[in-house]
Amino acid sequence: MMTIKNTVMDALCWTPLASIVRYSRKRVINKKTPEDYDVRRIRELLNNIMVAHGDMLS
Repeated sequence: MMTIKNTVMDALCWTPLASIVRYSRKRVINKKTPEDYDVRRIRELLNNIMVAHGDMLS
């Protein structure tokens, strides 16, 4: 679902403000990527601990 903000940002891509919009979108992506990686690694680690030591954690 497109929000109004995304629609406005898409429209601004066709103006002289395109470089600012591009920078903003790259910054959001670069911030989110390491967080997603960390969450995935932590989930994997916790699952391994649960498999190996589930009897002690109940």
